[in-house]
Amino acid sequence: MKTLLTLAWRNLWRKKRRTFITVSSVMFAVVLAIVLMSMVNGMKQQMIDSIISNISGHLQIQDVLYHDEPTMDHAMEYGKEVQDAVAAHDEFIEYTVPRIEGFCLASKELSTRGVYLMGVLPEKEDRMNNLLSRLKEGRMFTAEDDFVVIARGVANQLNLSVGDTIVLLGQGFQGMTAAGTYQVGGILEFPLPEQNNTLVYMPLQEAQHFFAAPGRLNSLILMLSDVSMADHLAGSIQEELDDEWYTLKTWEELMPDKVAAFEARDAQVRVFAWVLYIVAGFGIFGTIITMMYERLREFGILLSIGLKRSQLAGICMLETLFISIIGVIAGVFVGFPIVYWFYANPIQLADDLAEVMIDFGLEPFMSFSIASDIFVYQVLTIFIIALVVGLYPVRKLFRLDMISAARK
Repeated sequence: MKTLLTLAWRNLWRKKRRTFITVSSVMFAVVLAIVLMSMVNGMKQQMIDSIISNISGHLQIQDVLYHDEPTMDHAMEYGKEVQDAVAAHDEFIEYTVPRIEGFCLASKELSTRGVYLMGVLPEKEDRMNNLLSRLKEGRMFTAEDDFVVIARGVANQLNLSVGDTIVLLGQGFQGMTAAGTYQVGGILEFPLPEQNNTLVYMPLQEAQHFFAAPGRLNSLILMLSDVSMADHLAGSIQEELDDEWYTLKTWEELMPDKVAAFEARDAQVRVFAWVLYIVAGFGIFGTIITMMYERLREFGILLSIGLKRSQLAGICMLETLFISIIGVIAGVFVGFPIVYWFYANPIQLADDLAEVMIDFGLEPFMSFSIASDIFVYQVLTIFIIALVVGLYPVRKLFRLDMISAARK
Protein backbone atom coordinates (compact mmCIF):
# COMPACT_ATOMS: atom_id res chain seq x y z
CA MET A 1 0.00 0.00 0.00
CA LYS A 2 2.86 2.35 0.83
CA THR A 3 4.27 1.80 -2.68
CA LEU A 4 0.92 2.61 -4.28
CA LEU A 5 0.66 5.80 -2.23
CA THR A 6 4.18 6.84 -3.23
CA LEU A 7 3.55 6.19 -6.92
CA ALA A 8 0.23 8.07 -6.87
CA TRP A 9 1.81 11.07 -5.13
CA ARG A 10 4.74 11.23 -7.55
CA ASN A 11 2.47 10.91 -10.57
CA LEU A 12 0.65 14.09 -9.53
CA TRP A 13 3.80 16.17 -9.86
CA ARG A 14 4.88 14.88 -13.23
CA LYS A 15 2.59 17.58 -14.68
CA LYS A 16 2.79 20.25 -11.98
CA ARG A 17 0.89 22.94 -13.89
CA ARG A 18 -2.07 20.68 -14.62
CA THR A 19 -2.21 19.51 -11.00
CA PHE A 20 -2.02 23.08 -9.75
CA ILE A 21 -4.87 24.21 -12.04
CA THR A 22 -7.09 21.31 -10.91
CA VAL A 23 -6.32 21.85 -7.23
CA SER A 24 -7.04 25.57 -7.69
CA SER A 25 -10.47 24.87 -9.19
CA VAL A 26 -11.35 22.69 -6.19
CA MET A 27 -9.95 25.27 -3.78
CA PHE A 28 -11.93 28.18 -5.23
CA ALA A 29 -15.14 26.14 -5.22
CA VAL A 30 -14.57 25.25 -1.55
CA VAL A 31 -13.75 28.87 -0.61
CA LEU A 32 -16.89 30.19 -2.30
CA ALA A 33 -19.04 27.48 -0.72
CA ILE A 34 -17.56 28.16 2.73
CA VAL A 35 -18.16 31.91 2.47
CA LEU A 36 -21.70 31.40 1.16
CA MET A 37 -22.68 28.84 3.79
CA SER A 38 -20.99 30.84 6.56
CA MET A 39 -22.95 33.94 5.60
CA VAL A 40 -26.27 32.11 5.36
CA ASN A 41 -25.72 30.16 8.60
CA GLY A 42 -24.65 33.37 10.34
CA MET A 43 -27.78 35.18 9.21
CA LYS A 44 -29.88 32.17 10.24
CA GLN A 45 -28.28 32.10 13.69
CA GLN A 46 -28.74 35.86 13.98
CA MET A 47 -32.45 35.46 13.29
CA ILE A 48 -32.74 32.52 15.72
CA ASP A 49 -30.95 34.47 18.45
CA SER A 50 -33.26 37.43 17.81
CA ILE A 51 -36.33 35.19 18.08
CA ILE A 52 -35.08 33.48 21.25
CA SER A 53 -33.95 36.65 23.02
CA ASN A 54 -36.84 38.91 22.02
CA ILE A 55 -39.83 36.64 21.59
CA SER A 56 -39.86 32.99 22.53
CA GLY A 57 -36.90 31.94 24.66
CA HIS A 58 -35.67 28.35 24.35
CA LEU A 59 -38.78 26.78 25.90
CA GLN A 60 -42.17 28.04 27.04
CA ILE A 61 -44.71 26.63 29.47
CA GLN A 62 -48.24 27.70 28.52
CA ASP A 63 -51.85 26.81 29.07
CA VAL A 64 -52.68 23.92 26.75
CA LEU A 65 -55.08 26.12 24.72
CA TYR A 66 -53.00 29.28 24.58
CA HIS A 67 -50.88 28.52 21.49
CA ASP A 68 -53.93 27.91 19.28
CA GLU A 69 -55.96 30.73 20.80
CA PRO A 70 -53.66 33.30 22.49
CA THR A 71 -56.18 35.19 24.59
CA MET A 72 -56.11 36.32 28.20
CA ASP A 73 -58.78 33.71 29.02
CA HIS A 74 -56.11 31.05 28.43
CA ALA A 75 -53.57 32.52 30.81
CA MET A 76 -52.16 29.66 32.89
CA GLU A 77 -52.09 29.44 36.66
CA TYR A 78 -48.52 29.83 37.84
CA GLY A 79 -48.73 27.63 40.89
CA LYS A 80 -46.81 24.97 42.77
CA GLU A 81 -47.12 22.33 40.02
CA VAL A 82 -45.31 24.48 37.45
CA GLN A 83 -42.76 25.76 39.96
CA ASP A 84 -41.91 22.25 41.16
CA ALA A 85 -41.58 20.92 37.59
CA VAL A 86 -39.14 23.72 36.73
CA ALA A 87 -37.22 23.38 40.00
CA ALA A 88 -36.69 19.65 39.36
CA HIS A 89 -34.54 20.51 36.33
CA ASP A 90 -32.85 23.55 37.78
CA GLU A 91 -29.37 22.37 36.76
CA PHE A 92 -30.28 22.72 33.06
CA ILE A 93 -32.29 25.97 33.34
CA GLU A 94 -30.20 29.13 33.55
CA TYR A 95 -33.15 31.36 34.46
CA THR A 96 -36.89 31.82 33.86
CA VAL A 97 -38.77 34.82 32.47
CA PRO A 98 -42.46 35.13 33.49
CA ARG A 99 -44.71 37.22 31.24
CA ILE A 100 -48.32 38.30 31.06
CA GLU A 101 -49.18 40.17 27.89
CA GLY A 102 -52.00 41.30 25.68
CA PHE A 103 -53.25 43.92 23.24
CA CYS A 104 -54.71 47.17 24.59
CA LEU A 105 -55.81 50.56 23.42
CA ALA A 106 -53.56 53.37 24.65
CA SER A 107 -54.66 56.97 24.62
CA LYS A 108 -53.80 60.49 25.64
CA GLU A 109 -56.55 63.06 25.32
CA LEU A 110 -57.96 62.54 21.79
CA SER A 111 -55.10 60.39 20.46
CA THR A 112 -55.52 56.61 20.52
CA ARG A 113 -53.56 53.68 19.14
CA GLY A 114 -53.21 49.93 19.67
CA VAL A 115 -50.29 48.77 21.79
CA TYR A 116 -48.94 45.49 23.11
CA LEU A 117 -48.74 45.52 26.91
CA MET A 118 -46.16 43.26 28.54
CA GLY A 119 -46.06 42.63 32.27
CA VAL A 120 -42.51 41.62 33.18
CA LEU A 121 -39.95 41.37 35.94
CA PRO A 122 -37.39 43.95 34.77
CA GLU A 123 -34.28 42.12 36.01
CA LYS A 124 -35.35 38.87 34.24
CA GLU A 125 -36.35 40.66 31.04
CA ASP A 126 -33.07 42.57 30.98
CA ARG A 127 -31.09 39.36 31.35
CA MET A 128 -32.93 37.87 28.39
CA ASN A 129 -32.86 40.74 25.89
CA ASN A 130 -30.80 43.61 27.41
CA LEU A 131 -33.92 45.68 27.93
CA LEU A 132 -32.20 48.31 30.10
CA SER A 133 -29.80 49.15 27.26
CA ARG A 134 -32.84 50.37 25.28
CA LEU A 135 -33.81 52.92 27.93
CA LYS A 136 -33.22 56.42 26.52
CA GLU A 137 -35.20 58.62 28.92
CA GLY A 138 -36.44 58.31 32.51
CA ARG A 139 -35.90 55.15 34.52
CA MET A 140 -36.93 51.50 34.54
CA PHE A 141 -39.52 50.35 37.08
CA THR A 142 -38.87 47.80 39.81
CA ALA A 143 -41.16 44.89 40.65
CA GLU A 144 -43.00 47.02 43.24
CA ASP A 145 -43.57 50.13 41.08
CA ASP A 146 -46.85 51.00 39.36
CA PHE A 147 -45.74 53.11 36.36
CA VAL A 148 -45.10 52.03 32.76
CA VAL A 149 -42.22 52.32 30.32
CA ILE A 150 -43.12 52.82 26.67
CA ALA A 151 -41.38 52.50 23.31
CA ARG A 152 -40.27 55.59 21.40
CA GLY A 153 -42.79 55.11 18.58
CA VAL A 154 -45.70 54.92 21.01
CA ALA A 155 -44.45 58.08 22.74
CA ASN A 156 -44.19 59.95 19.44
CA GLN A 157 -47.58 58.87 18.14
CA LEU A 158 -49.39 59.77 21.35
CA ASN A 159 -47.21 62.82 22.08
CA LEU A 160 -46.13 61.40 25.42
CA SER A 161 -43.04 62.21 27.45
CA VAL A 162 -41.67 61.13 30.82
CA GLY A 163 -44.09 62.17 33.57
CA ASP A 164 -47.20 62.21 31.34
CA THR A 165 -50.20 59.96 31.95
CA ILE A 166 -51.27 57.21 29.55
CA VAL A 167 -54.70 55.58 29.59
CA LEU A 168 -54.85 51.82 28.86
CA LEU A 169 -58.00 49.87 28.00
CA GLY A 170 -58.21 46.17 27.19
CA GLN A 171 -59.87 42.85 28.01
CA GLY A 172 -58.88 41.04 31.16
CA PHE A 173 -59.23 37.46 32.37
CA GLN A 174 -62.63 35.81 31.76
CA GLY A 175 -64.23 38.88 30.24
CA MET A 176 -63.19 41.36 32.88
CA THR A 177 -62.56 44.93 31.68
CA ALA A 178 -58.93 45.94 31.96
CA ALA A 179 -58.60 49.71 32.37
CA GLY A 180 -56.25 52.05 34.14
CA THR A 181 -54.22 55.25 34.02
CA TYR A 182 -50.47 55.08 34.47
CA GLN A 183 -47.60 57.49 34.61
CA VAL A 184 -44.93 57.17 31.93
CA GLY A 185 -41.67 56.59 33.80
CA GLY A 186 -39.32 55.96 30.90
CA ILE A 187 -38.96 55.68 27.11
CA LEU A 188 -37.29 52.78 25.32
CA GLU A 189 -35.91 52.77 21.79
CA PHE A 190 -35.82 49.60 19.68
CA PRO A 191 -34.21 49.11 16.25
CA LEU A 192 -37.23 47.18 14.95
CA PRO A 193 -40.33 49.22 13.98
CA GLU A 194 -42.71 46.46 15.10
CA GLN A 195 -41.35 46.75 18.64
CA ASN A 196 -40.78 50.49 18.62
CA ASN A 197 -44.34 51.30 17.57
CA THR A 198 -46.27 48.95 19.86
CA LEU A 199 -44.54 47.96 23.12
CA VAL A 200 -45.57 49.13 26.58
CA TYR A 201 -43.91 47.52 29.62
CA MET A 202 -45.47 47.27 33.08
CA PRO A 203 -44.34 45.56 36.32
CA LEU A 204 -45.56 41.95 36.36
CA GLN A 205 -47.63 42.21 39.52
CA GLU A 206 -49.28 45.44 38.37
CA ALA A 207 -50.04 43.91 34.95
CA GLN A 208 -51.65 40.88 36.60
CA HIS A 209 -53.83 43.27 38.59
CA PHE A 210 -54.61 45.25 35.40
CA PHE A 211 -55.73 42.10 33.55
CA ALA A 212 -57.60 40.82 36.62
CA ALA A 213 -55.42 37.71 36.50
CA PRO A 214 -53.55 37.46 39.83
CA GLY A 215 -51.08 34.56 39.93
CA ARG A 216 -51.48 33.91 36.19
CA LEU A 217 -49.08 34.13 33.24
CA ASN A 218 -49.46 33.87 29.48
CA SER A 219 -46.14 32.05 29.40
CA LEU A 220 -43.16 31.09 31.52
CA ILE A 221 -40.04 31.31 29.37
CA LEU A 222 -37.18 28.94 30.16
CA MET A 223 -33.67 30.00 29.14
CA LEU A 224 -31.29 27.05 29.09
CA SER A 225 -27.61 26.79 29.86
CA ASP A 226 -27.21 24.14 27.11
CA VAL A 227 -29.36 24.67 24.02
CA SER A 228 -28.77 21.09 22.81
CA MET A 229 -30.79 19.86 25.82
CA ALA A 230 -33.95 21.68 24.73
CA ASP A 231 -35.84 18.73 23.22
CA HIS A 232 -34.87 16.32 25.98
CA LEU A 233 -35.74 18.84 28.68
CA ALA A 234 -39.09 19.66 27.05
CA GLY A 235 -40.12 16.01 27.25
CA SER A 236 -38.90 15.61 30.83
CA ILE A 237 -40.71 18.67 32.16
CA GLN A 238 -43.87 17.84 30.23
CA GLU A 239 -44.02 14.46 31.99
CA GLU A 240 -44.26 16.28 35.32
CA LEU A 241 -47.07 18.60 34.21
CA ASP A 242 -50.73 17.81 33.84
CA ASP A 243 -51.32 17.43 30.08
CA GLU A 244 -54.90 18.57 30.51
CA TRP A 245 -53.81 22.03 31.67
CA TYR A 246 -50.21 22.70 30.62
CA THR A 247 -48.03 22.29 27.56
CA LEU A 248 -44.35 22.92 26.99
CA LYS A 249 -43.17 24.06 23.59
CA THR A 250 -39.77 24.64 22.02
CA TRP A 251 -39.10 27.76 20.00
CA GLU A 252 -39.38 25.69 16.81
CA GLU A 253 -42.92 24.65 17.77
CA LEU A 254 -43.80 28.24 18.61
CA MET A 255 -42.43 29.54 15.29
CA PRO A 256 -43.14 26.85 12.63
CA ASP A 257 -43.27 29.40 9.81
CA LYS A 258 -39.76 30.59 10.68
CA VAL A 259 -38.44 27.03 10.78
CA ALA A 260 -39.98 26.31 7.35
CA ALA A 261 -38.38 29.47 5.95
CA PHE A 262 -34.98 28.42 7.35
CA GLU A 263 -35.27 24.97 5.81
CA ALA A 264 -36.24 26.39 2.41
CA ARG A 265 -33.30 28.80 2.43
CA ASP A 266 -30.89 26.06 3.51
CA ALA A 267 -32.06 23.96 0.58
CA GLN A 268 -31.48 26.85 -1.84
CA VAL A 269 -27.97 27.41 -0.50
CA ARG A 270 -27.08 23.74 -0.80
CA VAL A 271 -28.29 23.69 -4.41
CA PHE A 272 -26.08 26.68 -5.23
CA ALA A 273 -23.15 25.08 -3.39
CA TRP A 274 -23.62 21.87 -5.36
CA VAL A 275 -23.38 23.88 -8.59
CA LEU A 276 -19.93 24.96 -7.42
CA TYR A 277 -19.04 21.38 -6.50
CA ILE A 278 -20.17 20.08 -9.89
CA VAL A 279 -17.94 22.65 -11.61
CA ALA A 280 -15.02 21.51 -9.44
CA GLY A 281 -15.93 17.87 -10.16
CA PHE A 282 -15.81 18.44 -13.92
CA GLY A 283 -12.40 20.08 -13.43
CA ILE A 284 -11.15 16.96 -11.68
CA PHE A 285 -12.83 14.73 -14.29
CA GLY A 286 -11.20 16.61 -17.15
CA THR A 287 -7.80 16.22 -15.53
CA ILE A 288 -8.32 12.48 -14.98
CA ILE A 289 -9.40 11.95 -18.61
CA THR A 290 -6.33 13.82 -19.89
CA MET A 291 -4.02 11.87 -17.59
CA MET A 292 -5.57 8.58 -18.71
CA TYR A 293 -5.07 9.19 -22.44
CA GLU A 294 -1.57 10.58 -21.98
CA ARG A 295 -0.52 7.49 -20.04
CA LEU A 296 -2.22 4.69 -21.97
CA ARG A 297 1.14 3.38 -23.24
CA GLU A 298 2.55 3.54 -19.71
CA PHE A 299 -0.45 1.62 -18.36
CA GLY A 300 -0.10 -1.02 -21.07
CA ILE A 301 3.59 -1.57 -20.27
CA LEU A 302 2.95 -1.73 -16.51
CA LEU A 303 0.23 -4.32 -17.02
CA SER A 304 2.40 -6.35 -19.39
CA ILE A 305 5.28 -6.58 -16.89
CA GLY A 306 3.00 -7.94 -14.19
CA LEU A 307 1.33 -5.03 -12.35
CA LYS A 308 -2.20 -6.03 -11.40
CA ARG A 309 -5.12 -4.08 -12.82
CA SER A 310 -6.52 -3.57 -9.31
CA GLN A 311 -3.21 -2.04 -8.18
CA LEU A 312 -3.10 0.31 -11.18
CA ALA A 313 -6.74 1.28 -10.65
CA GLY A 314 -5.92 1.93 -6.99
CA ILE A 315 -3.08 4.29 -8.01
CA CYS A 316 -5.43 6.27 -10.28
CA MET A 317 -8.10 6.43 -7.56
CA LEU A 318 -5.50 7.67 -5.07
CA GLU A 319 -4.39 10.38 -7.51
CA THR A 320 -7.99 11.60 -7.73
CA LEU A 321 -8.33 11.58 -3.95
CA PHE A 322 -5.01 13.39 -3.48
CA ILE A 323 -6.06 16.18 -5.84
CA SER A 324 -9.39 16.55 -4.04
CA ILE A 325 -7.89 16.44 -0.54
CA ILE A 326 -5.23 19.03 -1.39
CA GLY A 327 -7.90 21.28 -2.92
CA VAL A 328 -10.17 20.96 0.12
CA ILE A 329 -7.37 21.60 2.60
CA ALA A 330 -6.23 24.65 0.63
CA GLY A 331 -9.84 25.87 0.42
CA VAL A 332 -10.34 25.52 4.18
CA PHE A 333 -7.05 27.28 4.94
CA VAL A 334 -8.00 30.17 2.64
CA GLY A 335 -11.70 30.28 3.55
CA PHE A 336 -11.45 30.08 7.34
CA PRO A 337 -9.53 33.39 7.85
CA ILE A 338 -12.02 35.14 5.55
CA VAL A 339 -15.12 33.97 7.42
CA TYR A 340 -13.46 34.40 10.81
CA TRP A 341 -12.73 38.04 10.00
CA PHE A 342 -16.37 38.67 9.12
CA TYR A 343 -17.47 36.62 12.15
CA ALA A 344 -15.45 38.93 14.40
CA ASN A 345 -16.41 42.05 12.41
CA PRO A 346 -20.03 41.76 11.12
CA ILE A 347 -20.83 43.88 8.10
CA GLN A 348 -22.84 46.95 9.06
CA LEU A 349 -25.60 47.57 6.52
CA ALA A 350 -27.03 50.92 5.52
CA ASP A 351 -29.74 52.50 3.38
CA ASP A 352 -32.03 50.08 1.53
CA LEU A 353 -30.28 46.91 2.71
CA ALA A 354 -30.62 48.04 6.32
CA GLU A 355 -34.34 48.66 5.79
CA VAL A 356 -34.77 45.19 4.33
CA MET A 357 -33.08 43.63 7.36
CA ILE A 358 -35.24 45.66 9.73
CA ASP A 359 -38.37 44.60 7.83
CA PHE A 360 -37.35 40.98 8.43
CA GLY A 361 -37.10 41.70 12.14
CA LEU A 362 -33.29 41.75 12.30
CA GLU A 363 -30.80 44.34 13.35
CA PRO A 364 -29.08 45.87 10.28
CA PHE A 365 -25.82 43.96 10.15
CA MET A 366 -24.68 40.80 8.36
CA SER A 367 -23.28 38.04 10.57
CA PHE A 368 -21.11 35.10 9.59
CA SER A 369 -20.74 31.69 11.22
CA ILE A 370 -17.65 29.59 11.93
CA ALA A 371 -19.54 26.43 12.90
CA SER A 372 -17.43 23.31 12.35
CA ASP A 373 -20.13 21.56 10.29
CA ILE A 374 -19.63 24.11 7.50
CA PHE A 375 -16.07 22.88 6.98
CA VAL A 376 -16.85 19.21 7.56
CA TYR A 377 -19.57 19.44 4.91
CA GLN A 378 -17.03 20.64 2.32
CA VAL A 379 -14.65 17.77 3.08
CA LEU A 380 -17.34 15.09 2.86
CA THR A 381 -18.88 16.52 -0.29
CA ILE A 382 -15.61 16.80 -2.22
CA PHE A 383 -14.61 13.34 -1.00
CA ILE A 384 -17.83 11.86 -2.42
CA ILE A 385 -17.30 13.70 -5.72
CA ALA A 386 -13.72 12.40 -5.88
CA LEU A 387 -14.92 8.83 -5.35
CA VAL A 388 -17.49 9.17 -8.13
CA VAL A 389 -14.97 10.73 -10.54
CA GLY A 390 -12.39 8.08 -9.57
CA LEU A 391 -14.67 5.34 -10.86
CA TYR A 392 -13.93 6.40 -14.45
CA PRO A 393 -10.21 5.40 -14.50
CA VAL A 394 -11.07 2.21 -12.59
CA ARG A 395 -13.62 1.21 -15.21
CA LYS A 396 -11.27 2.24 -18.02
CA LEU A 397 -8.34 0.22 -16.67
CA PHE A 398 -10.32 -2.97 -16.17
CA ARG A 399 -11.40 -2.79 -19.84
CA LEU A 400 -8.02 -1.76 -21.19
CA ASP A 401 -6.34 -3.95 -23.86
CA MET A 402 -2.75 -4.02 -22.62
CA ILE A 403 -1.27 -5.05 -26.00
CA SER A 404 -2.81 -2.25 -28.04
CA ALA A 405 -2.16 0.24 -25.24
CA ALA A 406 1.55 -0.74 -24.99
CA ARG A 407 2.03 -0.15 -28.74
CA LYS A 408 0.70 3.46 -28.64
